[in-house]
Amino acid sequence: MSLVSDPVAVAAPSPLTSPARLAAVRATQLLDTGPDEAFNRLTRLVSVVLGTPAVMLTVVDEVRTFLKGTPEPARIVGPDGVWSAPVEDSGCKVVIESGGEICAGDVRADPRLRDLSLMTDFGAAAWLGVPVRDPAGQVVGNLCAMDVVVRDWTPLHRETIRTLADAVEGEIALRLALRETERQAVAAARDAAEIETLARTLQESLLPAQPPRLPGVDIAARFLPGGSGVEVMGDFYDAVPTPDGVAVVIGDVQGKGAGAARTTALARSATRTAAHFENDPAAVLRTVNDVLHVWFDGRTSFVTAALASLRRGPSDTWHADLASAGHPPALVRRADGTAEFHGGGGLVLGIGTTPMVADEAVTLAAGDSLVLYTDGITEAHVRGHWEQLGEEGARRTLASLDPGADADTIARALTDAALAHCGGHLSDDAGVVVVQVEEPGTGDVDRVVTEHVPHAGVGRETRRSAERVLVGWDLAPGTLADAMLVIEELVANVVDHARTAFRLTLVRGRDALRIEVDDEGAGGPLLQPLDLRAARGRGLQLVDAVAQAWGCDPRGRGKRVWAELAAR
Repeated sequence: MSLVSDPVAVAAPSPLTSPARLAAVRATQLLDTGPDEAFNRLTRLVSVVLGTPAVMLTVVDEVRTFLKGTPEPARIVGPDGVWSAPVEDSGCKVVIESGGEICAGDVRADPRLRDLSLMTDFGAAAWLGVPVRDPAGQVVGNLCAMDVVVRDWTPLHRETIRTLADAVEGEIALRLALRETERQAVAAARDAAEIETLARTLQESLLPAQPPRLPGVDIAARFLPGGSGVEVMGDFYDAVPTPDGVAVVIGDVQGKGAGAARTTALARSATRTAAHFENDPAAVLRTVNDVLHVWFDGRTSFVTAALASLRRGPSDTWHADLASAGHPPALVRRADGTAEFHGGGGLVLGIGTTPMVADEAVTLAAGDSLVLYTDGITEAHVRGHWEQLGEEGARRTLASLDPGADADTIARALTDAALAHCGGHLSDDAGVVVVQVEEPGTGDVDRVVTEHVPHAGVGRETRRSAERVLVGWDLAPGTLADAMLVIEELVANVVDHARTAFRLTLVRGRDALRIEVDDEGAGGPLLQPLDLRAARGRGLQLVDAVAQAWGCDPRGRGKRVWAELAAR
C-alpha cells in the first residue's frame, strides 16, 4: 500500500525578494549611502518639468528603501547624510511588485497607496512612480513625483518621468560599465583592446542602431570617432517619427568620455521627448536648453544642435523647418546635383536661461537631400597644418557627386572627404545625417522598418518605437491595442527563442495593418493547443485570436513571421 499526498501549491516568489533582483541592487553599490548629486540633478529636472514639490529616487532591497536623489536632500537626510525607511511603508514596494508605472491622480482612491505611512508623512495627494532598472532589466529602484494636491498626470508628465528614469538607468549602467572597465584594466594592465570594446559598446547605446525607415524619405547616417578612437564620442543624432513626418536632430556635446556620454544621453532623450509633443523645432531646442541648463548646474559645458522638422507638402514636396543652436548650417543638395546652405547660427545650448535659436524654412522636392553634419567634418585638417576642409569644401564635395546619389552615398562622401583632408586622423568626432526625399512610387507610403540587436531592454525599446509610429497613424484604439499585443508576442518569440538581431516592419494599407518580424533563427513558431495550466505558451494563441491572418515564411538564413489586422 502506498500513500500519495496531495500536491501542495507553492506560491510564486515576490519580485521584491527575488534573489536575482536583490543581487542586481547590491551590484549597484548604492545601498546604505545618501543622495548623490548626479541623481539630485535629475530629480530637479523632474520637479521643474512636472511642477511637483517632491521628487524622490530610491533604491530598494528586501527590507529598506534608500534615498539616492531629491531636489533638496538637506531637508530630508539625517545627520549622517542618509535617509531610509522600511520598504513596507513606501510606494516603492508597489512599483517593484507590479514591475510597471503607478499613476495615481488621487492617492486616496488607490488602495495600494492610501494606507502607506510615507504617503501620509509626505502629504502625498497625487503620486506618479516608475521603475528604475539595471542593464539586465532587474528593477533596482523607483523614481517618483508627489504633489500635495489631487491632479491629473498628463501623457507629457508620464513620458517625461519615464524619459528621465531612462537617464537614471543610463547613469547606473555607466557606473557599472566604468567599474567593470576599472576591474578589467587592473586585471589586464589596461588592455587597450578591451577599453576600445567597452567604449564602442557604450557609444552604440547612444546612437540609433540603424536609421529608421520612414515613408517618403530615405535616412542615412555616418559617425566617426576622433582622437584615439577609444573615448565615447560627443556627437549624436536621432530621428523621431511624428504624426505627419519626422524630426531629425544632430548635436555635438563639448568634450568626450563619461561626462559627454551622460550629457549626450540626456540631450538625446530630452530632444526625443520634446519633439514627440512639439512641432516647432525652435521650441524643441529651447526646451532642451532648459533641461541642459538645470543639468549643468553652473558647470562650464554646452551642446550645439541642429533640428529639422519635416512634413509632407503639396505635389510630392516636403516642408522642412530648420532650427540651429550654435551649429553649422545645413546643406541642401538638389536633385540636379547643386548644393546650397540653409540655416545655421544661434547660440549653444545649456549656457543661459534664454537661448538664441536661429530658424529657417526650406522646401524639398523629390530627389532633394537635407544634409546635417557636425563641425568635425568642416574642421578636419592635417595635424600641424590649419587648412580645414571648411563649409565650402563640404558643399563642393556634395556638388561633385552624381545627381542620382542616394542618401548613404552622400553621407559616406562627406565623411570620406573629411578623412582624406586630415590624412585619415580626425582630431574631432565627425557625423553626418542625410534625409533624402524619395521619388513618387519608390517607397511604400505607410511603411516603417526598424532594426534591433538583442539586449536586456530590447523588448521595451521595440514596443516604444512601434507605439510611436502606430499612434502617429491614428489607428482606432482597438486596432492599436491588438497591434501592440501582436508586436509584443512576436518580438518575445525572437528574444526567447531565436536570440538574434531582428527587423520589425509595420505596413499600413487601405484596409489592413501588416506586422512583420524578420530574424535569423532556424525553425518557425508552432501554435500549441491551449493549456490553461501552463505558465507560458499562450502568445501565438493570442496572435491567432486577434489577427485576420498570420504565418511564417522562410527568408534566406532565417524566417519572417507576419500577422495582418483590419486597419479600422
